[in-house]
Amino acid sequence: MTKNIKYLTRNVKLVCAADFFWNLGRTFPHAILTIFLLEQGFDLVQIATLQSVFMIVAMVTEFPSGIWADLFGRKQIYMAAVVTLFCSYLLIGFFSDHFIVILFAYVLYGLSVALKSGTLEAEVVLEFEKEQRDIKAYSVASSYVMSISSIAGGLLGSLFYEKMHSYMYAISLMLFVLALLMAALCVFSQTSGQKEREQRHLRDELKVGFCVLKSSKPLFYMILLFASATLFVQPFFQYWQVLYQQGGIPIRYFGIIYVAFQACNLVGTMIYNRMKMSNKKIMIFVWLIAIIFAFSMLNTQLALFLLPVSVILFYVFYQHLDVLQKKVAPKQFMSSFFSLVGTSENIASIVSLFIMATCIEYVGITYAYIILFFMFSVCTYICYLLFLKDK
Repeated sequence: MTKNIKYLTRNVKLVCAADFFWNLGRTFPHAILTIFLLEQGFDLVQIATLQSVFMIVAMVTEFPSGIWADLFGRKQIYMAAVVTLFCSYLLIGFFSDHFIVILFAYVLYGLSVALKSGTLEAEVVLEFEKEQRDIKAYSVASSYVMSISSIAGGLLGSLFYEKMHSYMYAISLMLFVLALLMAALCVFSQTSGQKEREQRHLRDELKVGFCVLKSSKPLFYMILLFASATLFVQPFFQYWQVLYQQGGIPIRYFGIIYVAFQACNLVGTMIYNRMKMSNKKIMIFVWLIAIIFAFSMLNTQLALFLLPVSVILFYVFYQHLDVLQKKVAPKQFMSSFFSLVGTSENIASIVSLFIMATCIEYVGITYAYIILFFMFSVCTYICYLLFLKDK
């Protein structure tokens, strides 16, 4: 990890610092968010409504936000995203007496996540390509930053809640200010392509971007690969508590298990960073994810050991996918492409959860997981072969 940090440019270190403070502030209340909202007088139906509003707003605005970033400046849109999240958490933490206010706060939250997508990250990719640096170093460092901040946010939030309650959000607000400051210190050079795009209108940008995507099969297959990944991500992280509870694991251990699964991302990133990945190894990893999970369902003791192994292998694959995405993304429309990938993931998440719920109803949660994970392996294998064929 130290080696990766030394390889990074000043701008990239600032971007990593901004993302660290942003994600730490964002995840600080996550471990107790449902409890906090229940104590404010909201019921589970209202909480589910808030989450639905967040997902819909993020899905609808993510692709347009990428186009805005390409047109008007990625740094400016990133800072706008942090300010929007600041306003959202201010409302949730200190003006949560009315459901309408919290509903508006979640609209801002979804908009903030959409605005941030593909902003400074795209600038870093362009800077690395210009200086002929290996983008893998940034991708690995960014993954470390997000994993560590997520783990720290979840742990600290659960520890501070009993003493601070809504004042926890004040800490998040201060962290967002630090993220804003780090982003403001970044100075990226403007390319000639950016200057030309500033003279085009949003409609022209949509037409040109669509033509680029239509003429490039690898970009299309890359979008499908990220969509396929949701067949693992969404069912697992939405239903693992139910799976463990049915396996006889006491609920009091769920907080520790949650942190352990977050740590799987760190382990997966470390493996990816140290291994020289080949397409053959990636294919093997994709199939092992489903096979190992199927074996883990034989008994609870096996599941405790093998399930995290399956998650680690997935993160190794996902890290590789993230690097590939940064390498093939079109330079003129990088933010737009990153946002389009995010939009496809949001849509695929809804579809995968619907498939998971249907499978649970007919065959139970264990077989539902096995079905979804093998669907992930098959879809990913096919899309990856097509991507390599047309690359």
